[in-house]
Amino acid sequence: MILFVRLLMVLLAVELGYCGYLIADRMARPLPVLPAAENIDSRLMLDFQELARQAESGSSKEWVRLGQAFLGQGFYSYAENCFQQARQMDPHDVLAQASYAFCLDRTGRMQASTREYEKLETLSGTADEPFTSRRHYLYAMGRNYLREENAEKAEEIFRLNKGFQPADYQLAKLLVRSGRVEEALPYIERNLAATPNSLIFNQLQAQAFESLGRLAEAKQARDKVEHALALVELHFNTALLRPYSKRHGIQKEVEAFNQLLGRNDMDHVAQKLDELLKLLNARLPQYQATLISMLEVEYQRKNPQLILQLIQKLKANGVVNAETMQFEAGAYMLAGDMEQAVPLLEKMLEMTPTIEVHQTLAEYYGYQNNPEKRDYHQAKKTLLLAMINFRNNRLKSAGEAVERSLELNPQDPQAWFYKAEIKRLLGDEAAAIAAYQKCLKLNPNHGRAIRELELLNKSSSP
Repeated sequence: MILFVRLLMVLLAVELGYCGYLIADRMARPLPVLPAAENIDSRLMLDFQELARQAESGSSKEWVRLGQAFLGQGFYSYAENCFQQARQMDPHDVLAQASYAFCLDRTGRMQASTREYEKLETLSGTADEPFTSRRHYLYAMGRNYLREENAEKAEEIFRLNKGFQPADYQLAKLLVRSGRVEEALPYIERNLAATPNSLIFNQLQAQAFESLGRLAEAKQARDKVEHALALVELHFNTALLRPYSKRHGIQKEVEAFNQLLGRNDMDHVAQKLDELLKLLNARLPQYQATLISMLEVEYQRKNPQLILQLIQKLKANGVVNAETMQFEAGAYMLAGDMEQAVPLLEKMLEMTPTIEVHQTLAEYYGYQNNPEKRDYHQAKKTLLLAMINFRNNRLKSAGEAVERSLELNPQDPQAWFYKAEIKRLLGDEAAAIAAYQKCLKLNPNHGRAIRELELLNKSSSP
């Protein structure tokens, strides 16, 4: 009997010790901090709470996932706490380290951020995340030094990142600004060889030539800017965070809807959009975006009454723009009410000219036996086509289109300006001068025509 009692006492002591260990371990674990629920999508808050529960009893990976959820919604300070905890639990977690440095970067603590980015150089782990890419974190370090106005250190870091186009651009820009233009040109030319239509490198080349007094080459570079595109990304924050923003809350529902758009079943899509709208608070940005998507679907379903109801909801939320005007006009057109549609289309063109709307109005005025307005809109449509060809460096097609536009409306100064630009680039200076002069006769305040005409007159004078 005594032996049995002693055994029970030992078991009780062991159990109490283990329970004490569990309580101590539980009390030692940090608790995730969540943002206030006000003004947060309720579904998002539920996701935060579930991820917090997992992190509370989980490893560094669960803390990283919670931090990523916060990052995707712009809660940088909350994300920072999560990544800090993940680093403490696993000092070799590359993603936690990179994400922590990013949070410091985004909240303006550049020196601390750079020190944390530097630690990535010594970590041997890998992760399939852009934050951990050496090119990206070196670039982030260089930008930190730029924000601190430490050009010398920024240049040093960008040189380490040679071959990464954004870093090459930042380095070349520093060299140009500090008067070392000849050193900058090889970086600019190498990147233009790889990406000839790059807006930023063509602009920088023009600046470099101007600073060297090579004005003819600078003018050629400026002409290329007219046809260039934003092809080189310089700011990666949005691209890095976008995948995180789509994982949770109402944005996850929106993303699921976007996948439905590939289906050719507008009735099904409309039903899903109705369900999505009921989940949304009118104060959330996704509310307006969902209403716009509903407009697109209802237009395809040819439902003018519902389109007009949706337009009224958007107006009640302060949304009136060229896109909503076009849908409102489209609803009236579906209903056969052109008298209400036409003024909306005309007003929309003042905000955002489009080929489709000019064509619609040209056809309408043709039916109304109004050749003056018909030709005006047909000419404007053709001029827009000319401008598209011009910006894509298809000068022959652009020239043909601008001539057709001028046949229909010879009083358009913008058409004369583009005719002049095309003639100048094709080497016909006499025709270019005549077209610039015609443009300025119709619009004496056309700044670009004034400048280009002055340059041509200087170059042709003895």
